[in-house]
Amino acid sequence: MKLWNIFRMEMFKNINDKMNLIVMVVLACINTIGGLILSNLSLFREPTGFETAMLLLFAFSVLASVLFLFIYPFQMLRRDYKNKVVSLMLASGVSRIQFYFVKIISTLLFSFLSITAVVIVPLFIVLLTNNMAVALNFFGISFEIDFGIVFILLLGWLSSFVTLMTSVIITKGRGVAIFAYFGINITESQINMIFQNIFNVGIFDLNITYLIFQSLISILIISSIGIFVLRKQDL
Repeated sequence: MKLWNIFRMEMFKNINDKMNLIVMVVLACINTIGGLILSNLSLFREPTGFETAMLLLFAFSVLASVLFLFIYPFQMLRRDYKNKVVSLMLASGVSRIQFYFVKIISTLLFSFLSITAVVIVPLFIVLLTNNMAVALNFFGISFEIDFGIVFILLLGWLSSFVTLMTSVIITKGRGVAIFAYFGINITESQINMIFQNIFNVGIFDLNITYLIFQSLISILIISSIGIFVLRKQDL
């Protein structure tokens, strides 16, 4: 099976996951309505009962959005283990390394789409509705951000997905993968502190180049562990 066909299969499964799509639409609507109400509140009047109820719902929706944006990729990664899809795919001749990277790429893509739907679109609608100039200035500021910082944030995001994927592989998709994820993160932070002490690098000495190098090494090591375990796993 070709790499492109594996990717198409993953995308098809994600697009047809109706439950997650419904949750995304509901959270996007609540975040948009709640954001509009919050932005239009005045200090000189009491909020109506409806506004109070919607603000409470909005607060719960924000919390639910944070949880969803973490649980969503976690469920996507472990679903194939739970449904015995991994063993069937590998038995059909799919390379385990190909499966690893296609799963990471497809999950990253849909995670970005979920962030766009749940966070970015509601925020843009709120800004655009209240003041076009504010909206334009908001997005204008984003172009002035240091690209090094943006790159570090993207690497951190990728690192979290690689760690999550490795945790799912180690635990074969079981629920304890979440504990393995936090365990790997804690271990990684401790190792980073040890190396910083060895090379006498203080917290104020950390620059963008060092952080980028650290993130790349972390991604390389953790992804290598995940691929090694996947290749040796009896499925």
